[in-house]
Amino acid sequence: MTREIPATATVTVDHRAYLGRPCGDGFAVVSREGELTVVDARLRPQRRGELGGPVGDFDVAPDGTWAWAGDGQLRVGDVHSSVDGEVACRWLPSGQALWVANGTGDEVHVTLRTPDLQVVRSVTVPDEFGDSMVALLPHGDAVVLWVAAGQDGQQSWLISEAGTAERLPADDCLPALFGPDGTWLLAADDARIARLTWPDGVEDGALSWDDIDPEAAGNGSDAPGADLMLLPGGFVSWSTGNGRIRTIDLATMTVADEIALAGHPVRTVAELYPSLAGDLNPCGDFGYSVLGTGGTVLSVHGKHTLVLSRLRDWSPDR
Repeated sequence: MTREIPATATVTVDHRAYLGRPCGDGFAVVSREGELTVVDARLRPQRRGELGGPVGDFDVAPDGTWAWAGDGQLRVGDVHSSVDGEVACRWLPSGQALWVANGTGDEVHVTLRTPDLQVVRSVTVPDEFGDSMVALLPHGDAVVLWVAAGQDGQQSWLISEAGTAERLPADDCLPALFGPDGTWLLAADDARIARLTWPDGVEDGALSWDDIDPEAAGNGSDAPGADLMLLPGGFVSWSTGNGRIRTIDLATMTVADEIALAGHPVRTVAELYPSLAGDLNPCGDFGYSVLGTGGTVLSVHGKHTLVLSRLRDWSPDR
């Protein structure tokens, strides 16, 4: 039985919410084409605009300064402040510096820059796959660099503020997700999720997709998704390709339950996508989640609908 998560607010935006980030007490979402919507802590629209071109990544500093990468350029604050080649960006929690990254085909360059784009630190890691996609995920003042080339492979690197690079034991996985104390991390792929100690890299628990959803694993009707979020009480949520969400107990590496946001129940593929009439496999419309301030969560559903909830409600240990 699916456990329903209460929604504290809902709003539908008139463009695709391709990426979402915290923005002040609220959130900002952008489309691939650069359309943007900023909402407050109750999802009330505060700003609607354009970023002037395609967007592959963006982030908003605590002081409200935007940084976005797209079309081979990084822009900070306004379209006149830019550098070429950058494709990923993340502010430090203080907002005093910005991590940026780009791939050259054979290598990936990661730099830490001041808000006026002066380089403070620089580190280079190999791109073993060639012409890989790169992404940055925050980890305190450090950042996790994800180098991904589809079926050719993926790697995660921990880049420190001091400019060191350590390859993480999460090959061919989603970006490595660190636990809150930094002594362990999660590595998830299309077959399993594992918990590993850091920096030793020793596996101390794993859960296979076969055990999470034996029916879907057997008939290929669903597969692990890309959204992982740590929950209070030692749990993690993990989405599926069909927009469902499981919670996993990290102490026992077992499924705790399945959850769905209020107003967005698990239905069938045919109900959500009428063109696939006859497909009665379970399906939800969940896309991804964004952790906000004060224990709030923004979840995106059906590409255009934003739902606000509380992180504590996601946890089975609520």
